[in-house]
Amino acid sequence: MIDMFYIAGKETGYWGSYFLRSVKNNGGLQTAKKMLSKRLEKPSEQKGFQALIEAGRPDLSLESLVLQPRFRELFTTYELDEAKRRLASIPEYAKRVDVPVDENHADDIVEEQEYSEGSKKRITVNAYEREPKARAACLKRHGFSCKVCGMNFKDVYGSIGKHFIHVHHRKPLAGRRSDYKVNPTKDLVPVCPNCHSMLHTSNPPLGIEELKEIMANK
Repeated sequence: MIDMFYIAGKETGYWGSYFLRSVKNNGGLQTAKKMLSKRLEKPSEQKGFQALIEAGRPDLSLESLVLQPRFRELFTTYELDEAKRRLASIPEYAKRVDVPVDENHADDIVEEQEYSEGSKKRITVNAYEREPKARAACLKRHGFSCKVCGMNFKDVYGSIGKHFIHVHHRKPLAGRRSDYKVNPTKDLVPVCPNCHSMLHTSNPPLGIEELKEIMANK
């Protein structure tokens, strides 16, 4: 559970200090049982749970961990049912589905806007990739190497690769609140085009740490 806490923090930017303190003081099992002992009318109102939904990573929730076959026997029927009920409340946009290869255009699926001039047409643009201030702030903080594989285009291609990199948004648009403000140093991360496409092989996208683990275990 401590490992899960740190992975979730890296993927979502939300760090639940109370949860971590409880796990260290009381153990993971007792913490899980305590958190499942009360029926939550609106699980999404929990900050940690909502952060996971916004990031498209409900698989990192305590509830998902409890329902794994290897842990189920540790919990009562009530606790398992409560975990299932909370996960059932997750909105459809946060439930991961595979993206067909011919529909994976990671460089241009971040923002959608509709304009009407006689007939309606949809123009799709990668707003964060092309928004200079957000991109500059992201790259000033993180540099120009891919956060997944470590590739730096200048190292590979010389001067023509200088400052070339994609910028990936950690949190899908569909999961963000209407008053959400993008933090370019936390929400945006540099990735190479290959890793960018692999992140978008599912919707919501894979997490940075998740893809790194996939590569390490290939």
